[in-house]
Amino acid sequence: MTANCCPRGITLRDGREVTLRAIVEADAAAIVQAFARLSAQSRYFRFMRYKKRLDEAALQRGVHPRPGLDFVFVATTPAADAIDIVGAAQYVQAGEPRDRTCEFAITVAEDWRDSGLGRELLTSLVDRAKSDGYAFMEGFVIAENTAMLALAQELGFKTEPVPDDATVLRVLRAL
Repeated sequence: MTANCCPRGITLRDGREVTLRAIVEADAAAIVQAFARLSAQSRYFRFMRYKKRLDEAALQRGVHPRPGLDFVFVATTPAADAIDIVGAAQYVQAGEPRDRTCEFAITVAEDWRDSGLGRELLTSLVDRAKSDGYAFMEGFVIAENTAMLALAQELGFKTEPVPDDATVLRVLRAL
């Protein structure tokens, strides 16, 4: 494991603390709980459609990233039943391997927004994708998700329209 995926404590700009680490299979139940706590709008922004529950296949792909191709960070806090996952960031290989492009997605729990967690997650994800040999990172963002678009721009992503879909923008950055 490289240094940017080992568990590390982070103090966010609002003073709260999280542990940022790689996802493990045992996180599946906490991921389901985290999904259940998301608002309908957050689910729409993350999955680009309204989703009532996380399907088992998606959950299994998430907790079993392919080494060197996919990666998932989770941000955790202590909870009565062990941990709560309050944020997650992942990338997956996009297109053909020769493209050396990965696609990212970020989720931050409602009550953890505006804390700097999204920035920590995306910055860590960019570093990890570089270390896995990717040359580019892209994401597809609902056009009304202004917070994600602003964060991507602050971190050096360029924004471009998606042909034939005015509701989605593509953000892209060289790594």
